[in-house]
Amino acid sequence: MILIRNARYVIQDADHVLTDADILIDGKQIVKIGKQLAAGPDCRILDASGKAVLPGFVNMHTHLYQNMLKGMRDDLLLEPWCEQVTFPFSSVIKKHIREEQNYDLVYDYGLLGAMEMLHGGITSFVDMDLVYDPLFEAWRDAGIRGTAAIQAVNKWVPKELMISDEQRKKDIVATIDRWHGKDGLMVAVAPSTPFNCTPDFIRFLQDLCLQRGLGYYCHVSENKWEIEQSVKNTGMTPLMYMDSIGALSCPLCAVHGVLFTEEEKALAKEKKVTVCYNPKSNMKLGSGIAPVAEYLRMGIPVVLGTDGAASNDLLDIFEDMRTGLLMQHLRYNDPSCMSARDAFRMATQSGAEYLGINAGVLKEGKDADIVLMDTDKAHFAPVHDIVRQIVYCGKENDVETVLINGRIVMENGTILTVDEKKATEKAVSLAEERCREAENRTLNARHEGGDA
Repeated sequence: MILIRNARYVIQDADHVLTDADILIDGKQIVKIGKQLAAGPDCRILDASGKAVLPGFVNMHTHLYQNMLKGMRDDLLLEPWCEQVTFPFSSVIKKHIREEQNYDLVYDYGLLGAMEMLHGGITSFVDMDLVYDPLFEAWRDAGIRGTAAIQAVNKWVPKELMISDEQRKKDIVATIDRWHGKDGLMVAVAPSTPFNCTPDFIRFLQDLCLQRGLGYYCHVSENKWEIEQSVKNTGMTPLMYMDSIGALSCPLCAVHGVLFTEEEKALAKEKKVTVCYNPKSNMKLGSGIAPVAEYLRMGIPVVLGTDGAASNDLLDIFEDMRTGLLMQHLRYNDPSCMSARDAFRMATQSGAEYLGINAGVLKEGKDADIVLMDTDKAHFAPVHDIVRQIVYCGKENDVETVLINGRIVMENGTILTVDEKKATEKAVSLAEERCREAENRTLNARHEGGDA
């Protein structure tokens, strides 16, 4: 058993805060929250004096392979950014897997991303990625809750990333069979965008989600170019197109939703679509500001994501809570349109609800996904409203201790499950090598195309 003792604040959820309270954990679950709880002889004590204790954060959208691409351009819109930054690197990953069965980088970027998120108090996340077994192994080693949303495409992307539809479908089903529900890990399915999947393929993916009870994710209406292409090719905006092909029968997490029309907003509410807000990524790529305050007023659920580190460039949920909230105030010229509590809820409870995990709030019977934060640093103190100050003042390095499923995976800023220094050095070394390879491929392609 573990007793978190004498917490200055216990933030049960965005609207309920206790002071000077204890939390008793037995196995994976919170069994008691109250004052001056008794500890048994074998109980591990965590002193939370002066600290805030809160639910673990849920990062609902990222691409962990992009942890190897931090700082790689800040002057491109989405389409050229994919072509010049993410596709070349993804192609290198696939090349080494296809030709050498070399999955080293997959494990390394999976672990590197997991470690970064643990330091920021993220206990659960959704990685829309090229999904291979070493990714799950890295998350299992780190002790974090990971959902691998298999980023599925069957058109538009470079030939190096393509395989036959039959093989792709077979691989997806096999991955679900091997990993979904194992070691606290989950598998989801994610047609990458409406425009890089054929209608039949999107319907196959949706039906698989319905049959297997999986999460269902898709990048939708991220920027103006995507909207224009959708209208040009289908006569409809992206969400309307998905509905027209019967692809909204499963509760969709629409990643971005920056440019939904009024008709699409109404459709999203009708079809129980959840929107994943990725504010820093949307800013870096010049995509726009999603009308999140309006979604919330309409009763459309909104969750929060960092997106990948090539378009953020951090996996820091504090920055996305704060930035996302301020962007809404600016978009609507109204500081009352959305509150810090809304942002906190999006980053905790709402994400856990979409994932279907028994976490996201601190209540008896819930899984013990818990973060202990220092509240005494100069940038944070004095505390007037703890939830507001976590959103407006909180920083990744305020996080001291992290529990996931009742297990202490980080204590006093040190990750206990893996050798962080060794893992980081290995990942950085291999990433630098692969990035040079991707850059050479891009330069060669330009020469062959006559662009140089």
